[in-house]
Amino acid sequence: MSEVILVGGFHEIIELCEEQDLVIRGIIDNKISGFYCGYPIIGSDNDAKGIFNKYRETPLIITPDNPNVREKLVSLYKDVGFKFYSLIGKRAHISKRATIGEGCVIQNGVNISSHVTIGNFVKVNTNANIMHDVSIGDFSTIAPNSVLLGKVDIRKNAYIGANSTILPFLHVGDEALVGAGSIVTKNVEAKKIVMGNPAKELKKNNSFFI
Repeated sequence: MSEVILVGGFHEIIELCEEQDLVIRGIIDNKISGFYCGYPIIGSDNDAKGIFNKYRETPLIITPDNPNVREKLVSLYKDVGFKFYSLIGKRAHISKRATIGEGCVIQNGVNISSHVTIGNFVKVNTNANIMHDVSIGDFSTIAPNSVLLGKVDIRKNAYIGANSTILPFLHVGDEALVGAGSIVTKNVEAKKIVMGNPAKELKKNNSFFI
């Protein structure tokens, strides 16, 4: 039976681990102490080295939704020496011709079609539908019920909001944000926020990633 440690107390990920019969040795969290959902809080990010000395053989699952936060956590814990675990729901459908990177979280109900390439530490949330020949860059987040149609290219650290649709052959740039419910009909450049149907750029800073 495999063992894991969660970075961030998040009940959805805990339940997904329980469905997989994974043993959660503990949770690392900066804001919670004691126990969370019955599992011990074993320290904060500041305790990373000490935790590694005790649990060096146990891989981590990085839980936060924010792509930039996830990237910083991976850098911190990789430098300490930790390995990472890819968590894939039993009720996710993944084509045998798809490629999944290191440390990803793919929740139940997700469909990943043929010749999809998913980078490292990508988070794909419940019932997202990723169609053929899509590419998703490292650390990006695909929120629930999103639809990425054929040959869409999602770059690094992007966030695709819930119930949004990206039309075929389009790209979404690094650290761009697509708002919930949006229909994307044009390319989205790096660090831009788009929302609406059709999606249009918002003229303000991308505070989501600050």
